[in-house]
Amino acid sequence: MPSKNIILNSLKESFLMIWRNKSLFFLLFVLQIIFSVTFGFINLTYQTRILENANAMSDYLANQDLDEVSVTQNLLAQKDILGDDPGAIDRYFNEIVNDFKIYIAYTFILLVVFLSIVWSLTNKFLRKIDFNKLKTIFLKNLLVSAVFLFFIFSFFYSILNISFAEAATQGLDLFKKYIPVLIFSIVLVYFMFISLSLTYKTRLKDIIPRTIKIGLKKAHYIAAVYFINISIIYISMILLYYFIEINILIQLVSILLFIFSFIFARILMINVVDKLEI
Repeated sequence: MPSKNIILNSLKESFLMIWRNKSLFFLLFVLQIIFSVTFGFINLTYQTRILENANAMSDYLANQDLDEVSVTQNLLAQKDILGDDPGAIDRYFNEIVNDFKIYIAYTFILLVVFLSIVWSLTNKFLRKIDFNKLKTIFLKNLLVSAVFLFFIFSFFYSILNISFAEAATQGLDLFKKYIPVLIFSIVLVYFMFISLSLTYKTRLKDIIPRTIKIGLKKAHYIAAVYFINISIIYISMILLYYFIEINILIQLVSILLFIFSFIFARILMINVVDKLEI
């Protein structure tokens, strides 16, 4: 089947599947809202803590005389240039790092559980699945998402194993150092969603080999799916941004479209991958 036909047919089928399975769609819609609220709560909690420590660090530094003359005088007087409590900077920095590590851990757990549940349920749009089969798919998804996300989060976690002195010394070079890590993480995400789309009819040991084959040999199909899905998400975000204080109705529609886009993205991905034969 030509690439264009697979994508167009999958698009039509995905909308029809939603129409024919309204109760399942509603369940996934609710789960997506629960996830968004939970993730938002985690974000708010730890971003607040991180900002508090960052502001405390900034305020402490702002109260120090760090001009050339003052620094010279302190050095000659054998005083610490960072004031009476030089360890405060390290404490604040370590608090930021620890909070970020906890944030990463909670996000990892939340994503693994959520992705396993919703990708398992999404398969029910395409076919009838009994409870035992659904449980098997869930366990596969749990393992697949845990493995992929473990590598992704490990890369970012490793960035945090650094002291304030190292961060201050390396500066921009530190971020340049981790650009390859970021790129590799994006590649892992690309393959992860293919793997999650294969858990229904692919044996566990065959998921990774088949994922790589589809991801490489059928990249034009997968790229088209990602383009469509990202476009829908982007449009909903743009609408939400521009109408957040202008039109409540459009704002509400944008929020609903934003939530819908993630559910539709999963259906479309599974639908397309299901049609690809390697």
